Amino acid sequence: MSKLRLATFNCENLFSRPKVFGTTSRKAKELLGYIEELNNELSKAVFDQQRIAELKNKLKYYIRIQDIRGKHTSASGAGEWLGWIEFKRDPADEEAIENVARVMHAIDADIIALVEVENRPLLEDFHDKILFKKFYNQNPDKVYEHIYLIDGNDNRGIDVAVMSRMPVNFLKSHINEKSEYFGKMVNTFSRDCLQVNIQINEANNLNLFINHFKSMGYSDPRDPQSEKRRRGQSERVKEIIQQYDLNNELIAVVGDLNSSPEKWSMKPLTEFSDIYNVNLKLPASERGTYRYKSAKSQLDYILVSNALKSKLENVQIERRGTYTRRGPNFPSVVSRKTEASDHGAIVADFEF
Repeated sequence: MSKLRLATFNCENLFSRPKVFGTTSRKAKELLGYIEELNNELSKAVFDQQRIAELKNKLKYYIRIQDIRGKHTSASGAGEWLGWIEFKRDPADEEAIENVARVMHAIDADIIALVEVENRPLLEDFHDKILFKKFYNQNPDKVYEHIYLIDGNDNRGIDVAVMSRMPVNFLKSHINEKSEYFGKMVNTFSRDCLQVNIQINEANNLNLFINHFKSMGYSDPRDPQSEKRRRGQSERVKEIIQQYDLNNELIAVVGDLNSSPEKWSMKPLTEFSDIYNVNLKLPASERGTYRYKSAKSQLDYILVSNALKSKLENVQIERRGTYTRRGPNFPSVVSRKTEASDHGAIVADFEF
């Protein structure tokens, strides 16, 4: 018999965090609205320079505009300009970074899917210099030999990644897929749906699909909380995994899907009988992953095929890296500034 521990964790921007998200929730929502408006203004055939200047003034501490071709300040419209909006960032608190490692050390997963990671070199540095060296004391049995990240569609540099102690056979990205959204062709996936094929043992391999669906904020006014956008993402993930024999092949859809299970946007997956939400193995009052424990606070998922469900032994959620006044917290998590993340990590144990 062999065992597998699989985890998913939104580590909330591993090394740096956009200044926008260092404000209150209300202020962040307001700022993201201005950023959305500015992005729309910079896409128009004729620029409204007065409104662009007003929005830039409101956002001067939080974003910068990168001019690649032409100057946005003098171009007459999008036809004369190429560039993008870039978020200004603050380094993550040193204790917060160590608390991310503390969470990973506590769960000690064989395979961990990560959400909101800036890039692969930084993730490797984090593994080598903090997690492996400081927390695992360079124990060779604990090294994550296989660390992968493909740069996704989010220009803020928040990507999905995987760290595995088991061999990775191949990766497949879905970043180039397009779908229609209010009459426009957009990226289907806000970041990616990253497929990772991992060799569990001689007889079995696991197809892991790592996702970070569109957030509830920063949305089109016609789609409050981006339910329609996430619905399209759910439907596409379902289409992808239906290409497999879910009764016989080991499939897991993991990551931060940014909706609770009962939402319309999630129903293509949560009401699909051939996959199982492992959090259902817990009492309803213990299923939440985003700051609180209630089922309505479940935003993160490990959804497994029937074949993998038959091997499921245990499920837990590691929440000690998230700061709450009631706790329990790690002793080093003393505030929201020092917390590892506002998400808990889901951990699922399987036996083959």
